[in-house]
Amino acid sequence: MNIRKHPVVRRIEAEVEQTVNDFGYELVQIKYGGEGGGRTLTFLIDRKEGITADDCSAMSRRLSMLIDTLNPIPGSYTLIVSSPGLDRPLTRDGDFERFVGQQAAIRHRTQEGERRTDTGLLLGLGDDAVTIEADGETLRIPLMEIEEAHLVYDWETDAGPEGALPQEDES
Repeated sequence: MNIRKHPVVRRIEAEVEQTVNDFGYELVQIKYGGEGGGRTLTFLIDRKEGITADDCSAMSRRLSMLIDTLNPIPGSYTLIVSSPGLDRPLTRDGDFERFVGQQAAIRHRTQEGERRTDTGLLLGLGDDAVTIEADGETLRIPLMEIEEAHLVYDWETDAGPEGALPQEDES
């Protein structure tokens, strides 16, 4: 997928991904933004067992040393290491196969230049297009049109038969 990346992200991505992988994690996404003293460099990491606060803290120290060595950002910035959360970004082609059967939201520009977001059941990737089922309709969205995609947590289905809130006992 060809999502536009900030030059800082392009410069450090390979080294960061190697470091994260060396410690048994997956690099989900790097985000960079802000101006002056408000600049933020965010790394989303994951692994099969999930991510703990201790995992984020340990990777934060390691990535801080790496970024200091690479020195891609002049001046100060805030470094954040976090889990991708329930609305995990879909950033690589393989993500669209890995998460088949889950709900996803895909923001894209149509060939006519219209920006829209379609949300539905992720059916997979094929012929350079992502397929989702939304409102009973099968949609094929070309990878080249996708600006951003992420999973959508279904609070009603995923929270269990009673929903996210515990039921009060009436007795």
